[in-house]
Amino acid sequence: MMNSRSFNLNLLIIFETMMAERSTTKTGELLGLSQSAVSNSLAQLRSLLNDALFVRMHNEMVPTPRAMELIGPISEALAQVQKAVAPIDAYNPADSKRTFRIGMTDYTAFVTLAGILSGVRNGGKNIKICVQNINASQIHSAINNDEVDICIGYSGETNGNHIVELLFRDDWVCARRATEHKTLTMKDYLAASHVVVGNTLSNHVDRVLAKAGMSRNNTISIPFCLAAPVLVEQSDLYLTLPRRLAMEFSRGRDIEIRELPFSTRGFPVAMVYHSRLANDPGLKWLRQIISQFGHPLAVASAA
Repeated sequence: MMNSRSFNLNLLIIFETMMAERSTTKTGELLGLSQSAVSNSLAQLRSLLNDALFVRMHNEMVPTPRAMELIGPISEALAQVQKAVAPIDAYNPADSKRTFRIGMTDYTAFVTLAGILSGVRNGGKNIKICVQNINASQIHSAINNDEVDICIGYSGETNGNHIVELLFRDDWVCARRATEHKTLTMKDYLAASHVVVGNTLSNHVDRVLAKAGMSRNNTISIPFCLAAPVLVEQSDLYLTLPRRLAMEFSRGRDIEIRELPFSTRGFPVAMVYHSRLANDPGLKWLRQIISQFGHPLAVASAA
């Protein structure tokens, strides 16, 4: 049995060209080789295949029956190799029917998804988006398990195989029913009753206050982000939430946004994806859309 490792792919290219041209001179001209180089390559092929392959008749190199048997499979194999190593075609969103999977929280969906969807639909009307609820602790596992193509959020953990691209930063403000229209003081904040979005009656705000030897009165916790502004508008509850979310919640509602009377760290929002998908043409296009349209509109500082 012939050792395939001894085969030079260029020999097959020369063989295919010879089958078309039936001339070592013309084959050399087409491939940029000398006639002697083509002849030497044919000699190697004859030795490897144990067949003359081409026989000179009337100033033409006529293929043998063995050569006729080989040309079909060899041409098909060369075509497959060429296809495999050819440059990746550019993604054409206008012709695409692809479904992209994006992991988000309700916060990131609320402040970024409308812009992203608009950008995607402007590029291709038949593209679909499947949004999955992925919180910060699930980002890396969801990407590793191929549950999503991209996550929008932020995880304090790192993964060497994942690429993180910052989209924007957000900070924290306080929302309350618009009745007093005055600056929020620490005394007001601590005296008020608070609604906490989450599964427990405390969050990072309480840890910040505790470090300063203070505490607030958390009356209710809810896991539903969208229910919070309704409670604030219809009660005396205060809600501490991201600024961009607060600005959206306050539109058309009797809610005012105030700066917090203490300092608390903001947070980044990033696009996270697996490095093995970095050169996927469709996902490269989607990431460009997210980078362009995934930024919430600039918001004015709270009064």
